[in-house]
Amino acid sequence: MQERLIQLLEAISGASSPVSVRRLVEMTGLPKPTIYRNVASLVECGFVDEVEGGNRYVLGLRFVKIALIGKSDSHVINAVSAMMQKVVKEICETTFFARYRAGRVDLIEIETPSDPTMSYIYPGLGGRPSHACSSAKAIAAFIEPSVREELFDASPIRFTRNTITDSKKIEKEIAQVQRYGYAVCDGEIDEGITSVAVPVNVERLGSIFSIGVVGPSARITQNIQNRILPVLTAQALRASAALQHCTVVEAETTNASIVAEAQFSARLD
Repeated sequence: MQERLIQLLEAISGASSPVSVRRLVEMTGLPKPTIYRNVASLVECGFVDEVEGGNRYVLGLRFVKIALIGKSDSHVINAVSAMMQKVVKEICETTFFARYRAGRVDLIEIETPSDPTMSYIYPGLGGRPSHACSSAKAIAAFIEPSVREELFDASPIRFTRNTITDSKKIEKEIAQVQRYGYAVCDGEIDEGITSVAVPVNVERLGSIFSIGVVGPSARITQNIQNRILPVLTAQALRASAALQHCTVVEAETTNASIVAEAQFSARLD
């Protein structure tokens, strides 16, 4: 029984498009009644979803979530390291990569500039406050709405005079991130330090990752629109494709769909 379920999951995950029962018979060699019975079990537990009126099947949201959120940090870092290095090279500021997992956002990798004559900021690895850090805001804005509430503390900490702790103002800022597609932490954790982050979107899960830069406010703020965002956005799409094992074009389609949905929700709010 378990081996048949695994066979079907492997066949569905390896297909380039939603698969029919007839195609699954060809791919696995299993009898049609066996496939119907086992696929029904996979649909019931959320590992497989029915599409096209129930005639074809794709991996379910629950399975996708387990597969991506369960990826080790080392696997994620290996997938996105080239993109982070590209950001550091083009922007000449510390670059970070963050992920959502178990109700929190962590910075899991940091790349610093190699120029010994230039000062830079090192933010440290580990958990980030969702109400104040750009990496967490970028994730919170585009992640599944059911997950978003887990990220915010009932009594958020005020780090500086710039930290927003009022829940209504936090909601308003997240709506702005949804509209504009990027998040900023402008002296909200440490005065004089600014970070910018964009979401790294994953099909059907939203942004469970983000990528960004951090540095002195005097260097970052004036360059956000013209210099930083074009680079971050381009590398976020490449990172999305690498993590999902798809092409950049497919990642762009995913990103456009998720952003459009978030912007629509923001307008409703």
